[in-house]
Amino acid sequence: MSAYLIGNFTVTNPEGFAEYQDLVRKTIIDHGGEYVVADATSSTVEGDPGSFSMVLKFADMKALRGWYDSQEYQDILPLRRDNSEGVITFASLSFHSEWSFLGALSN
Repeated sequence: MSAYLIGNFTVTNPEGFAEYQDLVRKTIIDHGGEYVVADATSSTVEGDPGSFSMVLKFADMKALRGWYDSQEYQDILPLRRDNSEGVITFASLSFHSEWSFLGALSN
């Protein structure tokens, strides 16, 4: 089952964040990931998530965690953390009885 990284950031240092962007792409591809969304000017509708939004897709949660925990990514992670503020969430589509309303979304 596919797994997704959902990120929303406010970039606090564009130059430092650009260095992160230059390096991170290769690590994602090397671990079988792909960009689904990457938008530096996303529009906020609710809350305060920041204007940089991204969604990455991996084959499964094991692959996503393998990328995130990899030495290649951990080496450049400080470039993101030091140059932006925001949140990262891991998610995968999983239906549970208490979430039965989601069944309609898959049709």
